[in-house]
Amino acid sequence: MTTPNNMPNMPRQTFAVTPDAVYAAMLQMIDFSASFDMVQHDDSAHTITFSTPGTAGLFTAKVFNGADGASSVVELTVPLDAGNTGQQTIGQFYKELADQISAQTAQMGAPTTVLASQTETPTQTMPLGNVPTQNDANSQGTHAAKPNKFKAFITDANTGKLSKMAVTALVLSCIYLLYGFIALASHAPIAVSIVFGVIVAVFDVLAFLKTQPGKKHGRMQTCIATVITVIALVLSIIGGAGESGQSSYCEKGFSWPTSGAAADIPSMKKNRGYISSDSSDGVRIYACGVSLEEFNAYTEQLKKKGFNQDYDKWSTGFSANNTAGGRVHVSYNKSDKRMSVDYDTAEYVQRLNSEKEESESSSPSATETNDADKQAEEQKKAEEEKKKAEEEQKKQEEEQKKVQEEEAQKRLNLRIRIALLASPKKLKMRWTLMSRI
Repeated sequence: MTTPNNMPNMPRQTFAVTPDAVYAAMLQMIDFSASFDMVQHDDSAHTITFSTPGTAGLFTAKVFNGADGASSVVELTVPLDAGNTGQQTIGQFYKELADQISAQTAQMGAPTTVLASQTETPTQTMPLGNVPTQNDANSQGTHAAKPNKFKAFITDANTGKLSKMAVTALVLSCIYLLYGFIALASHAPIAVSIVFGVIVAVFDVLAFLKTQPGKKHGRMQTCIATVITVIALVLSIIGGAGESGQSSYCEKGFSWPTSGAAADIPSMKKNRGYISSDSSDGVRIYACGVSLEEFNAYTEQLKKKGFNQDYDKWSTGFSANNTAGGRVHVSYNKSDKRMSVDYDTAEYVQRLNSEKEESESSSPSATETNDADKQAEEQKKAEEEKKKAEEEQKKQEEEQKKVQEEEAQKRLNLRIRIALLASPKKLKMRWTLMSRI
């Protein structure tokens, strides 16, 4: 049922593109538009229900087949009480839809979209019976929902087959992730990891371009491939950093020495390692990429080689002597998977022991050293006691002298008193005589 009104001739518009393309453009437009809020959509019926901030009711847009298979008609249902706001919404809706269709057809290389008004008398279509009312939308909590920009970015509304480029990017990223775990364990070079990552990233970018709106389906697969690529790159770089940290002991082109002192110990076939020293006195070797099983097998080879005297074996080390007196020490680094072998020949060990004995014999024995220290300590103690006795004697002499001076002063005072008491007249005469003088 339709009701004539004063609405402009815009509730229905015809576009010179297929209904599927118009419906896809309409979904993209409402998802990214700040003026329209998606309430619900029905892909099978090509129907979208949406709302606008300035209108209380709901709008419904439906896509029909046009006069021929290459065109389509969009009918917009407007709330009865929309008024002037509804007219503005209609104009804005068709303008943005036309722009979206033009953008998509331009990317696909199709002819420019034709927008034409219907020639029938302008009418306003009443809401359909199955369209939810305003109260229904509010009860579902969907009317106030805002468009999800992130979801619109990682997904697409494109129809048709899945993009082959998106599938290729996803497969390559999974292969790169497997390489990342291998690089983390084997410490692959960082340069190789970065080159591999750039190649996979190029396919990710191509897949992203192939899944733009209006093109092929597969945006979700492209985003997953991108995330996997980033994770794989991080893992491979971490593995390469571990390689650079031990590169001084893990040189490429390494070959285990088999001559000189190294001929006394078993060899190991490794192409990465480092020879710290190699002489007739002994050898020190680092071998990289050695598993724990290989380390244990090497210690057993040492025992069979004759290094079974005074040996000590633990989880990450081995130490033993051979019957001739040679000495070997092997240590294993689990985190770097690196084994070090330090071997000293019997002649070198004997020479070291002889030098040690000579050094001990030339130096005073411990007993003599202790006796000398004891005598020095007793002499020092005697000197301290002598000095203390001298100080005590000096102190006594000073006290005795002080006592003598006090006694002399007392005797003098006593004489003066006696003289005064015995003859005051003589004292007066003496005083007069002294004053005259």
